[in-house]
This record gives sequence, C-alpha cells and structure tokens, in this order.
Amino acid sequence: MNKIFLKDLNEKFVDKSYIFMLGLGFDQRCLTIINNFDIEKLVDVVGVSNVIWNDANKSNIDAFKAIVSGNGKVLGENASDIIEIVDPVSEYVLGFVVNNDHQILIDITSFSHELLVLLIGIFNSFGIIKRVTLLYVGASVYGFNAQDGIPWLSRGVREIRSVLGFPGVMFPSKKLHLIVMAGFEVERAIEVIAQYEPSSLSIGTGHVKQSVSSDHFKMNEFFVDKIKKYIIDQDNYDYAIQHFEFSCVDPHKTKEQLYAHVATLKETSDKNIVICPLNTKISTVGAALLALEYPEIQICYAEPEEYNVDGYASPGYEVKIVPLVY
Repeated sequence: MNKIFLKDLNEKFVDKSYIFMLGLGFDQRCLTIINNFDIEKLVDVVGVSNVIWNDANKSNIDAFKAIVSGNGKVLGENASDIIEIVDPVSEYVLGFVVNNDHQILIDITSFSHELLVLLIGIFNSFGIIKRVTLLYVGASVYGFNAQDGIPWLSRGVREIRSVLGFPGVMFPSKKLHLIVMAGFEVERAIEVIAQYEPSSLSIGTGHVKQSVSSDHFKMNEFFVDKIKKYIIDQDNYDYAIQHFEFSCVDPHKTKEQLYAHVATLKETSDKNIVICPLNTKISTVGAALLALEYPEIQICYAEPEEYNVDGYASPGYEVKIVPLVY
C-alpha cells in the first residue's frame, strides 16, 4: 500500500489500460479521483450507484456522465434497494471483466460499506480478485457542518441485515459474539448491539499509530466511550466488553488484527461470530478479506435512516493505493 497526492495519479498509472469502477453517491469525494485521472488510459469506466438517498446522488451521477462524455456507464441508477444494484454489477463483471485480462481499479471512496463488501465478494467469486487495486481518498474533515463541535455522519437505523454473500454460519443452538469496529456513528453501533443482543461483545477502535489522523483517533475514542456508557447503563448488562485495536489505513493489517482478536476469544468454536464494520472503508475491506477466508463469520450492515448529506466529508489531497491481494 502507498499514498500519493491526487495530482500525481497519472504518473503512477502508466503504460497500461485499466477498467475503472467507482461508487456514486452524495459524498463530495465521489468524483475526486476520476477528475484527476487521464480517462484515455481507461478501457472502460463504470460508475456504480449507491441506493438513491436524495438529489445529491443524482447530481453526482449527472456530473460523472459529463466527465466520461458517453464513454462510460452507470450501473444501478435509480436503485431503491441493494438487489437492484447487485444484479447489473454481477452481470457486468461476468460479461466483460472476466473475459479479459485488464487490471481493475476501484475507487472505493464513496461506496456504501455494504456495497463495498458485496463487490469484493463478487470479484472473489469470479476468481479475479488478484487483478483488483483499490483507490481511496480520505476525508480532510468529517461532519464539517457540525454546529456543536461534534460531527455526525448518520442518524437512526432503518434496517440491520447480513451482507449478501457474507451470511456466515449461524447455528441457533450457539450463542453470539458481536464484533463492532467502531467509528463516528454511535446510533448505528448501539442499535446493532441492541438488536443482536450478543452474549459477548468486542468493540474495536483505530490504533493510534494506524488512524487517519490524531484528531480522528481522539474522536473515535470519544464516540467509543459513549457506546460503552450506553451498554453499562442497560439493566441486562452482565458481561465484560472486550477491546481490540485495528488499522484504519491498511486492510491487510486490519485483517490480521481481526484474526488475532478472534483467535483470542474464549470458546469461539461454540459461538456464532458477527462483525459490524463502522469505521473507514479501508478497515471494512479488511473485515471482508477475513470473512472470505473464514466464511463462517457473518458481516452485517446497519442501514441508516438519515445521512448528513450536506456535510458528510470534505475530500483530502491524497490517494491511498491498495492491492486487494498481495
């Protein structure tokens, strides 16, 4: 994995033709990379729409079409649920990507966590995961429209579900251990814990030296303390919360750290394990990679009721470049 400035993208990717895929949503960062990339180097450009939330999605889709000038396509446009996105993406990958040997660049910046995990599963199922390189533009600021100094990214939870392709192996006779990879979204974490009612719980935080920034690390700790306070205040609280740290910036380290933590859990062979990734997209990739190797682990997704569309994140100036498989 390495990190370069956006302005240096075209010096990094030379002498090859690429298939380029990116997530299209309301996030201000979603067109940052494609706006800094030489489209002439691309065999095909594909925008994958997240589930439509409001007009911000649509305006970014229109802007994407203008950038590619008819030489790209949008999959899942106007989709109202995840199934309407999965089918066209799978058909595209099977019909075009599998049948050539081009390298695949995926800008994961603005995929939802659910769609990101699902996409990794699709590439793995078609046996082309080794051709994939991930690109990611971090946020210089999250929740930049916060009025009280405390940023918010989403509110409420509409539905909690396992990610398609990552259902795990859930035995009704076994107790459940829930692993929450906490970020800045307290309500989503609390609702996941409340609905799963785990018999044991782990809460992961970004490692201080593997966080996006020291400010992000401090904010992560602040929100985790709020989650723990909620749990302790519950009448049925009767178990110790286990803690671990993971990388927010390197998915392969995240995978290793998750595996090490799972291995230390007592009696995990007698428990169902569910991971809820709520931190960076990069760390979510790490959770997906672990679940590919250990399919008995379930990945779950908490769909928000509301996003901070107007102030979710402002783009940074650097791009992380991550081979999906070393």
